[in-house]
Parts: sequence; C-alpha cells; structure tokens
Amino acid sequence: MIIQKCVKGIGGGYGGITQTGAFDLIHSSIGIVANRWRNGHGTFSTADIAAHLTETNLDRHIHDFPAYGGRTPFISLASGAVRRDTVAWDNEDYSAIDTALDFATDNWSRSGALVYCWVLTGVNAAVENHMVAESVRDLLIYRRWSRYQLEGEVTAKGWVPSNQIERVEWWDGSIDTRDPVATLWNPGYTEPARLSNLRDLF
Repeated sequence: MIIQKCVKGIGGGYGGITQTGAFDLIHSSIGIVANRWRNGHGTFSTADIAAHLTETNLDRHIHDFPAYGGRTPFISLASGAVRRDTVAWDNEDYSAIDTALDFATDNWSRSGALVYCWVLTGVNAAVENHMVAESVRDLLIYRRWSRYQLEGEVTAKGWVPSNQIERVEWWDGSIDTRDPVATLWNPGYTEPARLSNLRDLF
C-alpha cells in the first residue's frame, strides 16, 4: 500500500454544496461520505458497505456516473495523471488540482470546494476491501481503456474521515483566479508519517 494525497472537487451553486457545508466537512468531524449514504440510500454500516463494493458498481461509478452517481458507494478523488505523447516523445502532467477545480467550478461557471486529503491506496485491485482506495488511473492495475483515465482518479470507499482532510478551499466560480476565496485548515488533521520497515528496540 501507499499513502496517496488527493484533492476532491465538490460543486456548489444551485443544489450543490455551500461554503458552510464545505467547511462542515472539517467542523462536523465526519469527513466525506459517499453519495449512497449521504443521500439516504442505505444504512451506513460495514455490512452495507461490503455488499456494494463490487467491480460492477466501481465500473458504473467511473463510466455511468450521471445515472449511478447519486447512490454510489465510491468517492472520486483526483491525484494527477501523466499522458504519454509518443509523437513528441514527451510526457505531459495532468494536475490533480486543475482536474478537481474544473469539476468543482464546472469550468468557472459556479462556486465550489476543493478538499485536500489522503487515503491508503492499494498497488493491486482490492475492490471489496473498504480500507484501501483503488488507483483506477494506474494502467498496471486497471488495464481496460477508459476515457476518464487522465482525470487521475483514486477511488475511496464509503468515507474519508475528517482527520485525513488537511484543508478545504472555497473557490468563487465567477472569478477565474488562482487563489481561493477562503481556506479552512483542519486542526484535527493527522499527517501520515513516512513509513519504514524498521522497528526500534523497546
């Protein structure tokens, strides 16, 4: 496993999240909850999470989000991607922040939030394991062609706890700038420690 830092873009505007609601992801100590339970489509329990973590549902989350997104048990997080240009012999970076910001503001047509967080991410597919996010952008793991691969998605399951959220930024979609309107840093954030296989004496 690796610890992957990610950004979640959440759209505001009519029917979307408000600045207060975005900051409540930290204040409420709940964090980000998948739409299935946020929208009341099931009981938020380990049994219900396990029953809906299937490859079919993951595929629908990625490729049929307009129809399935309101009841998905998965959470899309942007973590960046790289596109290989074989003609120019070059690699082009796709920024996670730009991807999340475009989604949150719908190309600067509304306000929205960026949520900076981290998740434990597997180096192999483990859809049924709710503790490990899926790196669906990784072509060594998910080899099926996807038009969304360059969005650089890492897919969390069930929820992202608030102590894994570093900060929330609020962006005004009417102002195309590179600065958020407001930022809330999480005082309860737990920075993941660098891991090693060395155990000290005790």
